[in-house]
Amino acid sequence: MNPEERRIIAYITAAHALVHVMELTYPALLSRIEEDFGIRAVVTGAIATVFGWAFGSSAIPAGFLTDRLGSRRVIMYAFAGAAVMAVLVGLSPNEWFLAAALMGLGLTVGLYHPAGLSLTAQGVRQRGTALGLHGFAGNIGQAMAPALAIGLAVLVDWRLAFFVVAGLAAMMAVAFAATRLTLAHGSEIVEQPPEPAQGEPAHDRSYLLPLLVVYASFIVGGTVYRGAITYLPKHLEDFVDKDFGGAFVTVALLMGAVGQLIGGSISQRWPLERIAPVVGLAALPALLLTGIVTGPALVLICSLFIFLYFANQPVFTGLIADYSPPGAVGRSFGISFFAGFGLGSTGGVIAGALVDRWDTQAAFLGLSAFMALSVVLSFVLWAMAERRRDDLLAQPVAEGVQ
Repeated sequence: MNPEERRIIAYITAAHALVHVMELTYPALLSRIEEDFGIRAVVTGAIATVFGWAFGSSAIPAGFLTDRLGSRRVIMYAFAGAAVMAVLVGLSPNEWFLAAALMGLGLTVGLYHPAGLSLTAQGVRQRGTALGLHGFAGNIGQAMAPALAIGLAVLVDWRLAFFVVAGLAAMMAVAFAATRLTLAHGSEIVEQPPEPAQGEPAHDRSYLLPLLVVYASFIVGGTVYRGAITYLPKHLEDFVDKDFGGAFVTVALLMGAVGQLIGGSISQRWPLERIAPVVGLAALPALLLTGIVTGPALVLICSLFIFLYFANQPVFTGLIADYSPPGAVGRSFGISFFAGFGLGSTGGVIAGALVDRWDTQAAFLGLSAFMALSVVLSFVLWAMAERRRDDLLAQPVAEGVQ
């Protein structure tokens, strides 16, 4: 990589890490916010869902803004807006103001992903390496968030955590405003779809149904993600250590970064449709055990689940690219982020209702049902892929008989 490409990677990895620090600061502080405002778990879960819907729904308009304004400017606006909203979260006098401020935080920081992925893909010639580092940085940000937020809350107050991330977001906005990034393709242009060959259909419609199945998998997987990530700090506080159990989430989420790298590596060796159900099937018992095991062993079990969950992320990202129509990969990523982070964010209120009725163990056991559905969809995708391969192998034989 040349110096400019290394500079782009430095910027986008720092930005992606901070995005996920901001995303997970609220879940890390859930117990303290509940005590401060005197609200129930179903309310904090609903607020997490509001944030998640906002975070995911920004993805589709962010794709269009990126095409029009360029990645750098969209990222700058995302962090500038997030800085203001994080300050408002820290100043929240009640749960209604908190919900509105977190919705604003989700809408602004949610602009990042389409712009960041576009900059990564267009700015570095070694695209696979750059995207792998981008995903790894996001997981490192997730891992840092609980330790940072809880540490600041213990030292002073939960509100200080949001003021600190607001300052970091403001610094990131200034950094992107003050720099010029040269893309590998010369400029930030909209990629035009290739012209189909004469007599060839514009796009094989046999890929439409698998793409819809992948979108459905993003929704179900996003439900598991939002519910688990929202209540994992509280779960570890309740069943490992009351004061610092939430900080153990950092250990678990570091395993997610490792899973991201390993998942990216194995996705280059075997068909993606075969990897997805195998990894998902391995993650299911780990999630079930997360809802059963207590004590120090719980940290190991939930770390295993996080590792396996994130190992499947590069696999499903690759499936989106494989099944997207020519020239529509960016829009497909926007839809997938909306499906996972937006529609899937109902996992927050679902898990919150289970916590209110029983406890966090019930929440993780309930989320296991959604994980099982995700595995079923993965096997459906595998069956579709095998059938297409069989049809392709049989096609020359049939033509020869004719």
